[in-house]
Amino acid sequence: MEFPFGQPTDAVVQFAYAVPDLTAAMRWWTDRLGVGPWFVNQRIGGEGSTYRGEPGNAEFTLALAFSGHMMIELVQTLDDEPSIYQDAYERHGYGFHHVAKVVPDVKAEVEQLEASGAVVRFHDVAPGGDVFFLDGGEDALGMIELVQDNEITRQMFTSVWRASVDWNGARPVRDFAELLPD
Repeated sequence: MEFPFGQPTDAVVQFAYAVPDLTAAMRWWTDRLGVGPWFVNQRIGGEGSTYRGEPGNAEFTLALAFSGHMMIELVQTLDDEPSIYQDAYERHGYGFHHVAKVVPDVKAEVEQLEASGAVVRFHDVAPGGDVFFLDGGEDALGMIELVQDNEITRQMFTSVWRASVDWNGARPVRDFAELLPD
């Protein structure tokens, strides 16, 4: 079984990178690798999120694009509040941050990973439902993001992918709101 954007339903669908400058990072991926167009969400996180089990305050901006059937996410912090991105930067610097999977029962998947030693570090509610980030420990190469599989998530991700198919370079940066249902 596959998602409408071509990835198998049990596969990693996204590689994400923490970046110091979102605009420069999008330009690098587009100019060097032809990735785009980018859909930018100017402000996420903050109120309603949790970081290490406590109310989260950190805010971020992010951009999504596809290269073939793989989604790339770029994330820039907007403040110096403690966060999963600040943690990674302090530990490893900027660069690779996490992989993401879209799963049918995100809470059951979180419980399963926690039973094997992973720890939830961040939780938020996105337009498509719950989003969890888990840390697999000191030896982990990055975090694991789990996203609830539902019609809104599928529609958003598929719309990002469709925009990339035969993209001619026009409008390389677009508003994330274009992806949300009316």
